[in-house]
Amino acid sequence: MATADETARTPERAAETANLVRAARAGDREAFGRLVELHQRAVTRLAYRILGERDDADGAAQDAFVKAWRSLGRFREECPFDAWLSRIVVNQCRDRLKRARRRVMETPLDLDVAAPSGGVANPLDEAVDFAADPEARCVGREIGRKIAEQVGTLPDMQRDVFALRYYEDRPLAEIAALFRVSIGTVKIHLFRATRRIRKAVEILYGTRLPLP
Repeated sequence: MATADETARTPERAAETANLVRAARAGDREAFGRLVELHQRAVTRLAYRILGERDDADGAAQDAFVKAWRSLGRFREECPFDAWLSRIVVNQCRDRLKRARRRVMETPLDLDVAAPSGGVANPLDEAVDFAADPEARCVGREIGRKIAEQVGTLPDMQRDVFALRYYEDRPLAEIAALFRVSIGTVKIHLFRATRRIRKAVEILYGTRLPLP
């Protein structure tokens, strides 16, 4: 199952979103309310992936929409609205993590919904065989908590890139455009983030984990 809001990527939904964004930028609050309806689930899910606590995730999602409304004038239409919104969510979560001075994800991460579409290998999916017996699935939950905990300790850029790539299934080119860096730079941050997470998890579970 893909994590990104796939309906927002269909031509019809993309056209609707574009029309709503233009109306919202002109001050139409009802249009922005419709944008909130379309993206509420994906925004809250992304926030939860990063923060690991549902109340915090709901708060971050609300803050992200407020920030988006206030920042619509700076939105660049060549960038997909849902990708732009995702970056705002990541930034809001980052601020919350900094203020709280704590590590994230006390609750289990459901790795089965973290798979990116398009056949790209996702280290979150590959950590454990979920078709295995209950004991193996229990280990998978522990691995999920450890991975999410490590995501919370990554440097800002590494955490943002990792979250957008593996939690939101954003293409590398799209992430690069969001941060106005090269695809090569995105790949470097993604590699470093994955390597750091892999090393931390392997300390506990050994090198059998198929993390790239």
